[in-house]
Amino acid sequence: MKEINNIIELHTNSPKEKLSFSTRYLVQINFTFELTVKSDGFSGNSHFCVRRDEIELLCNELEKLHSTLSGTCRISDNDSDSFVEFNIFENGSLQVSGQVGGSYNDHFVKFKFITDQTCIPQFVDDFKKLLKR
Repeated sequence: MKEINNIIELHTNSPKEKLSFSTRYLVQINFTFELTVKSDGFSGNSHFCVRRDEIELLCNELEKLHSTLSGTCRISDNDSDSFVEFNIFENGSLQVSGQVGGSYNDHFVKFKFITDQTCIPQFVDDFKKLLKR
């Protein structure tokens, strides 16, 4: 296990919305993050575990969304039904939705907010930098 302290944040156009993946550690090919979401006054955080190849796929899909301004992509936690989904529209609006924490927990948060596509390149670059470590 390799401990990593790194925060990858989706820089939204509003202080009321936040999505961040705080890297905690890497075990072989599995990253564990603390996923934090803030949306319209609601917030939550939970562990979020994904494999390296799932992050690579997310980066590729987000780059495609950004270049075509169409489509949807999703990344899911390997240990629960927690997920984050990105849906982009022709006008450049980016809908970010998902669930933080497993629905089997006492507390979990479903969320949805709108930002714009300008946040995608830095978000992808930050994940790519993490993968190079």
